[in-house]
Amino acid sequence: MKKVFKYSFLFVVILLCTACNGSITRDIRHAGFSISNKFVCDWFFPQDKEDTSYRRIRYLTENHLIDKDGKIYEVSLSQPYQNKQNCKEAGTDITVKAIFDNSIVKGIDDKYYYLVAQNNVSSYSEIPTTDNSYEIYDLLLKEVDIVKVVTANSSTGEYYVLKTDGNIYSYIITKKDYNSPSTVSTIAIAYNKGDYGSKIIDFNYAGNSLNTFIKTEDKIYRLRITNSAECTKYADIECTYAMKEDPIFVEYKDRIIMYNGSLLITDYNQVFTVAS
Repeated sequence: MKKVFKYSFLFVVILLCTACNGSITRDIRHAGFSISNKFVCDWFFPQDKEDTSYRRIRYLTENHLIDKDGKIYEVSLSQPYQNKQNCKEAGTDITVKAIFDNSIVKGIDDKYYYLVAQNNVSSYSEIPTTDNSYEIYDLLLKEVDIVKVVTANSSTGEYYVLKTDGNIYSYIITKKDYNSPSTVSTIAIAYNKGDYGSKIIDFNYAGNSLNTFIKTEDKIYRLRITNSAECTKYADIECTYAMKEDPIFVEYKDRIIMYNGSLLITDYNQVFTVAS
């Protein structure tokens, strides 16, 4: 009789959890996301509500995941690895201090590395000073307080730089002529933490795109279209955008494991993509 009660209780709990997850899924979809595949990576998911020992994700790119301690993992969203997971520990001892365009990282040894293989050079290789872009990497990553860099406009040499003070700065890099060294000609605050209530700890910039976001210590702001009804209906009306707080990230802050501007992952392994 006790076994019958035990299994009946577990069945009810499972039904309640499933219903709860269904409500979260519905609310996230209403917030502008599309349901996608599942993401299995046991290191980064709590076993239950009391579990605080799971690892936290700091950055999630198309092919990699970097945890709060700077450890690198490889990611496959489309199919699992042999370990039956969508992630695995990367074959490198690099500990990441800063990241540039999701493809270059600075290690705690203050050296720069390719996160993604390029130009016949394997991933996790140290970037040599002979690399054509080494000068740019060094200008943007050498300061000790820089944690993330995103190219804002390659034509004008503008980059957005997140520092440990919680502000995002606009760096303009120029050079007098082809033979002259590149220099940082202008530094200005692009996104001020004071406008967002607390320190900015992560961001993505993709121009006037729904993939542009700012994450503070307790909120997430997303770039949203303010005249959707008009600009999607008429060819001669351009869409206008504004950075707005998304309440879904406050309501479900204990259930959302990761958001990187394109993907949102919940603690029940469900992946959502930003709806176009």
